[in-house]
Amino acid sequence: MAGSGSPNAPAAGQGFLRLIDVLGLVLSGAIALLLPLGYFTVSYTALVSTLEAETMIKAELIDRLISVEPSLWQFQVHRLNEMLVRFPTTLETERALIRDATGVVLVDTKTPLPVPVVLREAPVFDSGVLAGRIELQRSLQPVAIKTALTGLLGLLLAGSVFGIIRTLRIREHSIMEARYEEQERARVTLQSIGDAVITTDGNERIDYLNPVAESLVGWRLAQARGQPLALVMPLIDEHSLKPAPDAMAQALRENDHWSRSKPAALRRPDGSTISIDDSAAPIRDRRGQVIGGVLVFHDVTVARSIAQRIRWAATHDALTGLVNRREFESRVEEALATSRNSDKHHTLGYLDLDRFKIVNDTAGHAVGDALLKEISALMQEKLRESDTLARLGGDEFGVLLESCPLDRAELIAADLLAAVQGFRLNWEGQAFSVGISIGLVGISGGQDTQTEVFSAADAACYAAKEQGRNRIHVFRRTDAAVAERRREMDWAAKLCRALDEDRFVLFYQSYRALATTGVGADVKHIEILLRLIDEDGNLILPGRFLPAAERYFLISAIDNWVIATTCSRYADLVAFLGAPLTCGINLSCTSLNSDELPGFIHEQACLHGLPPGALCFEMTETSVINNLRRTRQFVDHLKDLGFYFALDDFGSGTSVFGYLKNLPVDYIKIDGSFMQEIETDSLNRTMVEMINRVGHLMGVKTVGESAETEQIIAELKSIGVDFAQGYGSEMPLPLPAAGQPAPSAPRPVDPDSCDC
Repeated sequence: MAGSGSPNAPAAGQGFLRLIDVLGLVLSGAIALLLPLGYFTVSYTALVSTLEAETMIKAELIDRLISVEPSLWQFQVHRLNEMLVRFPTTLETERALIRDATGVVLVDTKTPLPVPVVLREAPVFDSGVLAGRIELQRSLQPVAIKTALTGLLGLLLAGSVFGIIRTLRIREHSIMEARYEEQERARVTLQSIGDAVITTDGNERIDYLNPVAESLVGWRLAQARGQPLALVMPLIDEHSLKPAPDAMAQALRENDHWSRSKPAALRRPDGSTISIDDSAAPIRDRRGQVIGGVLVFHDVTVARSIAQRIRWAATHDALTGLVNRREFESRVEEALATSRNSDKHHTLGYLDLDRFKIVNDTAGHAVGDALLKEISALMQEKLRESDTLARLGGDEFGVLLESCPLDRAELIAADLLAAVQGFRLNWEGQAFSVGISIGLVGISGGQDTQTEVFSAADAACYAAKEQGRNRIHVFRRTDAAVAERRREMDWAAKLCRALDEDRFVLFYQSYRALATTGVGADVKHIEILLRLIDEDGNLILPGRFLPAAERYFLISAIDNWVIATTCSRYADLVAFLGAPLTCGINLSCTSLNSDELPGFIHEQACLHGLPPGALCFEMTETSVINNLRRTRQFVDHLKDLGFYFALDDFGSGTSVFGYLKNLPVDYIKIDGSFMQEIETDSLNRTMVEMINRVGHLMGVKTVGESAETEQIIAELKSIGVDFAQGYGSEMPLPLPAAGQPAPSAPRPVDPDSCDC
């Protein structure tokens, strides 16, 4: 890997190839030259040695002959000639001569020799006196021919060797080119990739850093090469700030790829740190032995910062910086788990600001937001480090006091209460303040679920508000107010399921017309009554679930369902009861204040083709008085569309008749409480007479509610009331199906049958 980054690698490879070329030429030339030269040298040396030996032998032989027969030397030339030819051997390529002391040739074999020739001579003695010399000549032509053949063989062998070396050189060149290209690709890749790469030897000493690694670690390759990796790249754990495990050491120790699981940071030479993700793997040779390692890492400072912000945003409230509901519920669940597995006691608190809505509505959301932030910081200061304060939504907060029994929690809650009471927010010359209601519930023994402890804390907080606000209420299982609150919360959950599962049903109850003549006497009047079928199939009357629906803001959805269902079933009712028909529908105070309800009613009436006068919307006296102006706008808008209006439970509230002049209703339903003992109670009878008289003076028809007996109905008729409604008139019946008679229904146990 280090070589892949060296610029001298190509030059070194070319030099090696040139060396191979030179060695090939030298070796080929040596073979071509040295083989014939060696052969010639060996052959020539052998020839000369042989020739010298023969010369000496012939000279010694002649010396002996001369010493035996002196006349031989001068008179027996033919014998000398024969001796020269035959002793020691006869050769066609050899010529022998004997010369006297003066150099005159005495004997000559006269054998013709091709040139070149080799000459050797030896002295001849006669009784110890030099008498002449003997010469032997031998042709070098056979040696030359064989040397030439050997030279040819040397050339062939040299050519073969040179060819083999050339082939090896070409192959090596191809291998080196391929290796260089591979190394160059690796080098360019390492230089270009966004990840930092460091390679080391088996002792974790650095071999190579790519440019990204140089930039991140703050070391140049020339400075870092040979240095320990731990020195060049010191790592710390981002959470504990202690030295982090060395990924390379782990990979070399385990002889396998190793990736870091915990966040780590790289400490640079200038003292700064960057967050990194790194992994390491060993480098092995062909035998599988570890010879080094490679470390890959990249800068994740920005990504980790973004992830931390995302995690923070997922678990915290953006306005106050407090823990949000999801994270708070998770911590409460952990507290419940510890209470199950040990004897630890915790406390959950539910906090709701008092009068905050007034600040928000009168001064604006900017002031409300500033107040929430200031109060959040103030309450946080009053808590321990182990406690958790969370914003659950709007002006509602939660506090988890870990390892804190209820008696200690009450003291902490008292500090919070006092701090909020004494707080003043100064904004543009105005001072704003709020109160706080706190509900506490103990967590111990692990018997309760998260839903149950939250429900208990919420119920306790509501009880604090009911008791006058700005106070603390501790949840007790025997507390009647808290128990009622929890029942309402249970009903809220049931109502949500009932809406989803379409388990609401409608009944109706007819009015009995007491006046047989007059405008509208022929119109059939009924009131639409709401019922709920619970999970066990039982029929539940509205008095049990409507308070919870109003408190938990489910009443508008229920009202819309009643309106839509009545409009869709109006044709069936007309087919069964006859026309003209007016259906009374109760509206809650919440629905009366809705901007969308008039449009929804108009849409449903048009969708199902309702004629004018088909619907009469009943409003309680209390809801009208609370917002008379808004109610007047609502009534005027829908009366233009041909709908009627009735005041329900009239007389049970303020009993002030003045506002009737400004509210164009069509019916007054006299509260059923006045019907009790109307035959004998003169005060009740007088109240009914007065309401009936005022209504008629204003041109409004009257309805007597809770007319349970024929005697009550007779009294109402004698007073002049227009209609009677109650068990004495008709039992509530289910809405009929199309084309079928309405089935009778059993009398409900709850006598409050006329409340929708």
